[in-house]
Amino acid sequence: MKNSTSAIFVFSLFAVGAIPLLAQPPSIAAVENNYSFTLPTVPNYGIAPGSLFVIYGSNLSTVTVPVLQSSAAPGVPLALSGVSVSVSVNGTNATVPLYYVSATQIAGILPSTVPAGSGTITVTSNGQASSPAPLRVVASNFGILTTNNSGYGSAAAYDANNKLLTASSSASPGQTIVLWGSGVGADPANDDRVYPQKQNNLTNIPMQVFIGGISAPILYRGRSQYPGVDQIDVVVPPGGASGCYVSVIVMSGNYVSNSTTLPIAANGGTCSDPNTEYTPAQLQTLASKSTVKIATVSLDLETTLPANVVRNVLRGKFLTYTMAEFAAKTPSDGFISYGSCKIRETGKVPTHINAGSSLTVTGPGGAQGSAPLNTLKNGNLGDYKFALPAGFIPSGGGMFTFSNGTGSAAVGPLSRGSITMPAPILWTNSSAISTIDRSQGVLVTWTGGSAGTFVVIQGSAMGPAPANETVSFACAAPVNSGQFMIPPSVLLALPTTGTGQLLVYNVTFPQPVSATGLDLGTVFAEIGSKAAVAYR
Repeated sequence: MKNSTSAIFVFSLFAVGAIPLLAQPPSIAAVENNYSFTLPTVPNYGIAPGSLFVIYGSNLSTVTVPVLQSSAAPGVPLALSGVSVSVSVNGTNATVPLYYVSATQIAGILPSTVPAGSGTITVTSNGQASSPAPLRVVASNFGILTTNNSGYGSAAAYDANNKLLTASSSASPGQTIVLWGSGVGADPANDDRVYPQKQNNLTNIPMQVFIGGISAPILYRGRSQYPGVDQIDVVVPPGGASGCYVSVIVMSGNYVSNSTTLPIAANGGTCSDPNTEYTPAQLQTLASKSTVKIATVSLDLETTLPANVVRNVLRGKFLTYTMAEFAAKTPSDGFISYGSCKIRETGKVPTHINAGSSLTVTGPGGAQGSAPLNTLKNGNLGDYKFALPAGFIPSGGGMFTFSNGTGSAAVGPLSRGSITMPAPILWTNSSAISTIDRSQGVLVTWTGGSAGTFVVIQGSAMGPAPANETVSFACAAPVNSGQFMIPPSVLLALPTTGTGQLLVYNVTFPQPVSATGLDLGTVFAEIGSKAAVAYR
């Protein structure tokens, strides 16, 4: 499979309008892997030698339209439209081959001659040099190409016939697939400039691929035929997880790739999950839309440990996503297959939709909660969150219905908005988890649970100031499994902090809710506990 000529060649490329001659020197804001977009403020950041990366900034070039350069001989140029990029790491200086330049972005390849370590990167445009920006180079740190090129969502994984694996044409256990991206690491036998690259299997570079949390056999890791673009040929673990959102993470040493997913079905074909918010057929109907309008309403019974402080909370979110935002949606209960976890850095908040002046819930005792306009979360119409009276949710659960009254001009009245809150599960080892060694993973155990529910384990940690970058994860497991091991491949993405959280919830299978003005909607209930933990 490594000799395929159908390499997936995607750049984070944005055209720009006419730019006047530079009045200010170039300025570098960030340097990121072209496929993972991992932020410099999180632990798993680092640019690997031989990888494709993007420089973001201002006044980087005076060109009006970025032009993708050919890698045919003599190869990707070292200077383009008066722009060059140089790096200096541990006494090694190198010039970066450039695929394109624009006023705000430059795409280049970090030469394989650059060693691991902390150094600097500088952009020179028409004789003006930027201030050197910090650059962290690591031996290997793979960025997985996703179908929407956002860094999150479904991996752009292909079968042996170069066919994209999708929800209706899933991978099957034991099948060999190809992951595309960049960041396997240095290949001294290649010049990182000229097509075709030598496709050497870089087995000397320690790497693991986890599919559904299980280590998958790697058959090939190294360059595609294009400079800077890598591929990993890997076997889907037999007997492993199945579903539409099975996690795929590449781990190089302690560096974790972006978090992606893969559809897997026992015999290929259409995937399915009992806990998904939306079926593949529903999502397919949205493919032609430029925006997607979604409603999610939930009833939460949350206990803070060890003080056993109980909160009854009603939440409602009515949001408009661009299709790219929706495909890369922040980890949610319904977008994780059993046995899988997702990781997410702080992301862009979608646009809220006004769904009416109130959101109400009616419980077994007939009591109601309501959210007047002046108590909406963050002051946003369409983002409802408020505490219900103590005891509103009975300890044994019960039936609840939701209403947004007459709605608004944008969203009509909700229909079919009801769920049954289950009896709670018991997080049995919560008192034993106060500090988590990220490199060892952590086992979470529970008892109880009702049919028609599943378990979600969530965690988060905030990095140091001034960035204060929050990284979170969410994992899903069947309720009757009684335990889940959160692996190092997930935890190592979190910052080390003494102020993190860990949550264990029993969640009902999402039920559909509809209203005029919405494309999709679900309601669900969750009951569980959260505790403060330190991630080390």
